[in-house]
Amino acid sequence: MGSYGMNGCTEVIWLKDNKDIKNKISNMTENARKPGNRLAAVISAVVILLFLVFIFQLVRPNLNGRHSEKEMEGNISAAAALQKASVVDVEHAVDQLDSAANGGSLSDDRKTRYQQLFRNCTVTGDSLTEGLSVYGWLSEEQVYSKIGASVLNSSDLFDKAAATEPKAAFFAFGMNDMGNYSGDSTAFIKKYSSLIKAFRKKSPDSKILVCSISTPSQDAINSNSSIGNYKKFNKALERMCNKEGYIFVNDTAILQDHPELYAGDGIHASPEYYPLWMDEMAKAAQL
Repeated sequence: MGSYGMNGCTEVIWLKDNKDIKNKISNMTENARKPGNRLAAVISAVVILLFLVFIFQLVRPNLNGRHSEKEMEGNISAAAALQKASVVDVEHAVDQLDSAANGGSLSDDRKTRYQQLFRNCTVTGDSLTEGLSVYGWLSEEQVYSKIGASVLNSSDLFDKAAATEPKAAFFAFGMNDMGNYSGDSTAFIKKYSSLIKAFRKKSPDSKILVCSISTPSQDAINSNSSIGNYKKFNKALERMCNKEGYIFVNDTAILQDHPELYAGDGIHASPEYYPLWMDEMAKAAQL
C-alpha cells in the first residue's frame, strides 16, 4: 500500500485542516450539553457523524498533493479511537482542532465551551484555582479563590459558593495547608470536612467533588519541605471522600506527565494546564 496521489486516487484529509469537520463536532458537542439529552445517544450521534464525515473525506478526490501511508494510518487510528470517546473526550478533540486552527493559541471559543460545560458549577480553592478565572477558562462567578487560601482562612469562600447552590461544587485546598498544619493531615481533614459539611447544609443538592493536591516539582519540594507531604495529604483527602460520600478527583498525574506546564515556582501552572484539569473534573462529575 503506497502513498496516494492525484488523478482519481484518494487521500485522507488532515482533520486539523478541515473546518467543516471541526464545526460539525462543535455543533454535536454543543447539543450534548442541552438538558434532557441522554449521554449514550449523544455519544453515538457524535461517533456516527465523525465516521460519516471521515469516510466522505477518505474517498474524496485528491486535490492537495500526497500523504504517506503512515499519515493515513494515523488518521484512521484517530477516528477509530473516537468510538470509545466520552463527551469530554470529544470536547478535547475539538479543542485540539481549535488550537491547530489558531496557530496553537487558546481561543475565546474554546474557553467559552468550558464555561458552558461548567455552568451552574463552582470551583473553590487557593491561588492555583484562581488561575481558572484569571486566564479566562471560567467566569469569576464560577470561581471562589484567593492567594494564600487555606481551610483556615477561607470559610467566606465556602459561604459565597454555597449561596449560588451549584449543581456541582469542586474544592481544591491543601497546598498551603501542608505548611499551615506542619504536616498534620488529620487536623487538616478535620477542618476541611467541617467546612464542606457546613456548605452542604446551605446547598444540600450540590454534588461535592474534592480535588487532590497537585504534584509540586522536586525543586519546589527542595525549597519547601512541607509540600513534600502532598502524597500523605492526598491519601487523607481520598479517605475523607470515601467516608463522607464525596467524589475524589485525582489530578496528580497532570503535572507529572506534563512538567512543561509548571510555572517557575514549581507549584503553580501555565494556562495550558487548566483544560487538562477541567477535563478531569468534568469526567468525575459526569458533566
